[in-house]
This record gives sequence, structure tokens and C-alpha cells, in this order.
Amino acid sequence: MNGYMAYNYVVFPTVINQLMLQPFYASQPSRPYAVGPSGSVLVPGNESLGVNAFRYPGVQVFDWKNWGHWQFAYGAMVGMFGSVSAGNQSSSPLYAARVQESYIFGGHGPFRSDLTGWLWYQYAQPDYLGHSYAMQREGLGFQYLQGYMHPWGRQLKFEYMRGNGWIDAPSAFSQQLGLQPALYQTQLYPNVNNSASGYYVEGGLFLTKHIEANIRYDYYDRLPNLASVGQQRIFKTWALALQYHITPITKIMAGYYFRTVDAPHVASNSPGAAVSKVVDNEFAMQAMISF
Repeated sequence: MNGYMAYNYVVFPTVINQLMLQPFYASQPSRPYAVGPSGSVLVPGNESLGVNAFRYPGVQVFDWKNWGHWQFAYGAMVGMFGSVSAGNQSSSPLYAARVQESYIFGGHGPFRSDLTGWLWYQYAQPDYLGHSYAMQREGLGFQYLQGYMHPWGRQLKFEYMRGNGWIDAPSAFSQQLGLQPALYQTQLYPNVNNSASGYYVEGGLFLTKHIEANIRYDYYDRLPNLASVGQQRIFKTWALALQYHITPITKIMAGYYFRTVDAPHVASNSPGAAVSKVVDNEFAMQAMISF
């Protein structure tokens, strides 16, 4: 992940938002979660323990080695599946590792000019009612960045990731009278045979020293293993963004997101089809001021 100061969009790709920004749920709720479709459980909003913004407490070892313009780097971590506020939600450690290789054209830090490729892996065993479930994630990607905050500076990035086990299907709506619980409660598919995958590709170009235009496409295929029973959802989003950089870490960001959701193998009058038809586009704007 990029540090947020180096991020080009207000809204994450769907594959990151759903597969990697993992909410925590009470592992010992006051009563068992209701049974949902296809082996899922329905998690009420009051049992959600929030997210950790990708920050798992733990111990990490990392290092890098340079050979001229080439650089090899790695990181390995043993941590806690949980957060400082939620506490530990697993009786087993979380493991994560990443390796990357870079060719550095010049500069340093997150805005250096380079070409970098990477591989990463994450494994945890969330608990629910005394049973441990596997949650595995892995990905690969590359980024080319050259000429940050220079006219015609450019960026190209691609990343693919997949996961098995502990797949979230977030609620579509807030609770209203007459809605089915599956529409206002999170559907959690805990078993290891459940899967999801996706990718995003993005590009950026500095039109002047301060103005950068960005475009991104992201794709997320959730629960393709349950396509035959109508639980698969495919998310596709185009993002157009514009940034005004005051300094490298102080800027104004704006983006428009064209969003679609496909629900294969569902009846035309089903809730899944109805939800996919009412997905709207999104506009987001943010000022980031750092010092």
C-alpha cells in the first residue's frame, strides 16, 4: 500500500475496500449470528467492531539492499488479528510478508522516480464462537512513477489480489421497515472454500507542476464459487480524478466514480437484481493538509 499522503483518490477500489479493509466482528456475540444464504451468517451492525485502517498491531522485520540503481526490499510480520480498540479476535497470530524489486531513476521516498514490482501474502485465523476460520490473501503488482510535480510527470500502476475464506458482503442499505435482514446486515461467508478476486489499473499525468489528472478502472469478483446459487457479485468502477498539489503532501483532490454492479444467475425480480439496478455514481472531494 501507498502511504495516504501519496494516494491519488478519495475512494478506494472496491477490491481493497471489501477484501482488504477487513471489519472486525464480535467473536463471542451475546447470541449466535443468524444464518444467511449459502453458509453465511448475518452480522448486525451493533456487533461490528470497526476497522483498523490496514494497521494490524504486531512486530515487523524489514530491510532493503541497493546495487547501483537496483533495490531489493522485504518485510515480514507476525501480528494480531484485531485492533487496539477491538482487541484480539483470533487465538492465532496473523502472518504477512512482502518482497519487492525496484529500479530507481532518481529521488527518494514515496515520490521517487522508479519502476517497482512486488508480491505479498497475508494469513489469519479469525475466531467465531470458539472455531477458527482461515482468511488468506495474496497479491502482486507494479508501479512506474517518474517526474512527480513536474510538467508531464507520469504514473502507471497495476495490482491484482485474491482471497479465500472470511469474505464480506457488506450491507446494501441502512435498516428500514420491510427490508430483509440480508439487505441491511453484513453477510459474512467464513468458510475457506469461499473466494474473491480483483484488480485495479490506474494512470496519472501532471499537466502542470501543480495539476495532475488521473484515471482508474477497478474490478472485483466476489464469491464466484457461489455463482450457481446467485451469490456472485461483480463490481466495476471507472474513476476520473483531478488534483491540485500545493506541496507534495498538501493538495486538493476531486474524483467522479462511475459504478456498476452485476448479479449473475439471479432472478430479475430478486433483491440482488434490484440492488444492482439502483447503484449510483459517486462524487468525492477532499483537501489533504499535512505538516
